[in-house]
Amino acid sequence: MNYQAPRGTFDILPDEIHKWYYLEEIIRKNAILFNYKEIRFPIFERLELFQRGVGESTDIVEKEMYIFKDKKGRTFALRPEGTASIARAYIEHNITSSQKNPLRLFYLGPMFRYSRPQKGRYRQFYQFGLEYIGNPQPIADAEIIALGMKIYQDAKVPEIKLEINSVGCPICRKEYNTTLKNFLLLNKEKYCSDCQRRMEVNPLRVFDCKNETCQNLLKNAPRMIDNLCSACDNHFKEVLDLLKKMNVDYNVNPNIVRGLDYYTRTAFEYKINYLGAQDEIGGGGRYDNLIEYLGGKPTPAVGLSGGLERVLLSLDKSKVHIPKEDSLDVFIIPLDSEFLTQSIHLQQELHQKNISVIIADTQTSLKNNLKYCDKNKVKFAIIIGEDEMKSGEFVVKDIREKSQKKIIISEICGYIFSNLKLM
Repeated sequence: MNYQAPRGTFDILPDEIHKWYYLEEIIRKNAILFNYKEIRFPIFERLELFQRGVGESTDIVEKEMYIFKDKKGRTFALRPEGTASIARAYIEHNITSSQKNPLRLFYLGPMFRYSRPQKGRYRQFYQFGLEYIGNPQPIADAEIIALGMKIYQDAKVPEIKLEINSVGCPICRKEYNTTLKNFLLLNKEKYCSDCQRRMEVNPLRVFDCKNETCQNLLKNAPRMIDNLCSACDNHFKEVLDLLKKMNVDYNVNPNIVRGLDYYTRTAFEYKINYLGAQDEIGGGGRYDNLIEYLGGKPTPAVGLSGGLERVLLSLDKSKVHIPKEDSLDVFIIPLDSEFLTQSIHLQQELHQKNISVIIADTQTSLKNNLKYCDKNKVKFAIIIGEDEMKSGEFVVKDIREKSQKKIIISEICGYIFSNLKLM
């Protein structure tokens, strides 16, 4: 039987991992600059957390979750997103009692959704997220949005655009849902079956539909942005004003509602126009009621998330050069197995100076070991043979300069260390 990775998953091979390191380092660096602290939460949670937190009428909960029972019959789900888990951890550990609000958190890790695999969209995918908890003011929305844009720009994602909207609050959304539902019912039979059901349960979710017919029918739908209460309208205007002051360009798109029920007020997406249907590479919004809804105290919050695969796909398509990690510093070549002990001692000494070192296979010829150095861009090779042991001097070859010297054993570490600093 030939085993393969499950459909919708993939292996990140050694030749590609440097791209992931590159992007993850940019995310971590920028998060830390803004004082966001990393949080790591479980791969799976109780199913009810996502049903209640994400929303039972969302595509994620209705169609896309990996659900399983444990040996005691309890129902769990692999995490499809990060914010619900953040809210659960915030409540469970009473984080506010030990840390001053507002709280800034970030995360990196795999998420799972059962959807049709396609380029840039997988069943196991990697996501980063930023969460700003405890600040109801528009400056929190603007900070998150600007930080997300900075991450994408630092990663050199070309032609990235920000689209933004307001989905209001429960007060103004209640009236808007009635207005929207009345509009949808006028042509109910023309919508797909999913939309027909959603217009009864949660009319706003109709905007999530990717069906072209449904999208055309929605072109003249009433807009949430035109039905905001005065508080939501003022909040949105101030967010836009702050983004201008931060030199963050944006387009207001009234059709952005995001795919999760917990959003209130600000909703936004980062988009590119050269990956076909997979044009969204990140997004987020404010979720002021989620923590209270899950059993915590009323706590305002805003956050964003982004998929790493789509970012890397955009960089590949745009031919952005991502440098590989540093090559091996030193390759020790013992000419016979009797010189392994000395090779190991030298390797340990070099490792103590944070110099990367491996020892060659003694069954491989000197010629082939030196070919390995050339092919893999090793910086130095140290040759240990009978003559070297007798003289107390090892041959140190500078692979890049194609030169070599005999160095006293006791001075080799200092010689390598000094020359690496000059490279």
